[in-house]
Amino acid sequence: MERKNHPTLNAATLLFVYFAAMAAGMVELSLAAGYLTGPASETPGMVAGVTTLAAGLAFLAWSLRGLHRNALIFARIALPVLAVAAAAHLAVTVTGVSSLRSLDVSHFAALGLTLMALAGAGWLRRQHQTNDGGAHGQPRTGRLLAAAFGAAVVVATVATPGLAASMAGQHAVPHGEHGQAPHNEDGQGSNPALDPGRHH
Repeated sequence: MERKNHPTLNAATLLFVYFAAMAAGMVELSLAAGYLTGPASETPGMVAGVTTLAAGLAFLAWSLRGLHRNALIFARIALPVLAVAAAAHLAVTVTGVSSLRSLDVSHFAALGLTLMALAGAGWLRRQHQTNDGGAHGQPRTGRLLAAAFGAAVVVATVATPGLAASMAGQHAVPHGEHGQAPHNEDGQGSNPALDPGRHH
């Protein structure tokens, strides 16, 4: 039985893989910042920080390069690396060895994103091995855009809690407070015109 090629599905899956890998890389970098600069910045924390930093940079570089090439690149190396990263995040999440609850949330998000990239990349590699991967067809633009939007929404849904739980996310200024004057202890702003104690 002849296998049918699905160029639109393949292209959409490729975008999903690299979106997930890119988001995983950003969560990895947020984890690295937490380990290297947070309360856990001792010897085990430094090792974890350097490891997650390297993983984050590698995921970002792989996803950006792959998007530029519009192909699944370095699959023989990327799939084992993704599997090891997923296993490491799963171990941290299950055992709770992290001393900070926020890092556990980020590890869980990184686990989900890594599994997404691993599953998509594994499927694409299997398609490439069983047929030409849809190389002779052109994806339908409308469906591809819809799939790309859906993939971005799914990835963002998983990545956002992980980034928000990181040290950078916890210290970020809420959007509604940008440009506002700092508050005093009594809850009033520091407007000199409203502060009688500042009249000269």
